[in-house]
Amino acid sequence: MELNRSREDYLKTILMLERKKGVVRSSEVAKHLNVTRASVSYAVRYLKEDGFLTMDEHKTLHFTDRGREAAEQVFERHRVIMEGLLYLGVEPETAEQAACRIAHDISRKTFDKLKELLGELIRTDNEEEGGRI
Repeated sequence: MELNRSREDYLKTILMLERKKGVVRSSEVAKHLNVTRASVSYAVRYLKEDGFLTMDEHKTLHFTDRGREAAEQVFERHRVIMEGLLYLGVEPETAEQAACRIAHDISRKTFDKLKELLGELIRTDNEEEGGRI
């Protein structure tokens, strides 16, 4: 099953909260995304049915292997695009909003090329700066 924009946002948010807090509950996801608990329950139900998440007896959300892989991919796309936009001088708030939109629509092949190019640009700049000091 292909993830839609909304489900990708949920997976990315759960991953970010997990990295920050260790454990994640639906109420924290709702607060972070500024949505209702009912919206989170609806999304979590489908993410569980599609094999991306599980929930334990304490209502803590956990990734399946498939879910973690998908969340890591979404997060990587967002992070790399965000870093690239910041590198180009885009204001942080604008870069954040644009990275959210672009990360959902970019193809894997295009993302890989962009990531490669950004890596080369940033490495070259770092080498040039290192050479001047």
